[in-house]
Amino acid sequence: MRYLRLIPALLLAVLLASCNTTKKLYEAQEYDQVIQRLAPEAVKGKATLNEMNMLAGSYHKANQADHERIQALKATGQPDVWPEIYQRYCSMKGRNDVLSKLPKKVKKGMNYSKLDLDEDMLVARNKAENFLVAKANQLLSTGSKADAEETAEYIKQLARTNPENKNMMDLRKKQMLRSANEVTLRFANEEPMSKAVVDVVLGFDEGEVPYTIVFTKKSSALVTVDVSSIVVSPIRLDEVSFKESKDGKTVEVTDHSQNKSATITGVIDYRDQEGKLIGTVPFEAKSSFKNDYTTIRGDREACSAETLSRLNSQPVPVPTDESLLLDAARKLNDLLANELKK
Repeated sequence: MRYLRLIPALLLAVLLASCNTTKKLYEAQEYDQVIQRLAPEAVKGKATLNEMNMLAGSYHKANQADHERIQALKATGQPDVWPEIYQRYCSMKGRNDVLSKLPKKVKKGMNYSKLDLDEDMLVARNKAENFLVAKANQLLSTGSKADAEETAEYIKQLARTNPENKNMMDLRKKQMLRSANEVTLRFANEEPMSKAVVDVVLGFDEGEVPYTIVFTKKSSALVTVDVSSIVVSPIRLDEVSFKESKDGKTVEVTDHSQNKSATITGVIDYRDQEGKLIGTVPFEAKSSFKNDYTTIRGDREACSAETLSRLNSQPVPVPTDESLLLDAARKLNDLLANELKK
């Protein structure tokens, strides 16, 4: 029986401690924490009168503080204020949405009204994104490693503002590369390629890439070339024949076309030192061979001037599969170099 009498006492102690903690948060002006604690109970109709007073006070005081801060920031006219303005609008909307679930009578008693912030938030978000992208690009353009490291904070703010921003992947990739001492470059799978092709793809000229490239050890930036397909087309010979006439003379003209290509496709993955994927860039490196020439059967004097101009062209040996692949590998190497120095 003594244990049963202890249970209500313990529950009372817990409730008193909870109320005391909430009151301390309210007195410390930690209004959002108060709202997080009390709003669920208020929605269930379980909050005390004192708790409802703290909830209402926290809601109005937090919104008033944000409103005043937003007005002060706007008055500066500075572009760097918009990320904070947007986050404060988000806070106001979040509080408004949480309390919107309260019964109508309760909302009326605490002087709650639905805030229409959508247009203000859209304007603030657009201006915040513009500033953060411009600031990040400005820091990344200096070539300073310290500036590149500082860019990480602006990218974090951009992710909080709009994680779907179209510049996000490019900024993260640049920030990772330009703050790294070394960049590890590797193939996800070298099996489909000859050693000569691999060597060409990874064979950068001195100074072509503004980083120290390593191929085996782990570094703070990992770039992986993942080849999904290598296709060498068969030789295609196309012919089109037609007749030309002049001064009662005729000639049959045949235009020939030799075609062949090699295409390497895949993706380039960028990962940080923890292995987290920063971004993926698809690629297609293609080497094409095409040679056109013209032959005639009949009287040359019947040929038009255009046909005569093409008669000097001749068929040529078609490149081998390997030579076309090596040329495609050189183009993939150029593509990689451009990616790494953007």
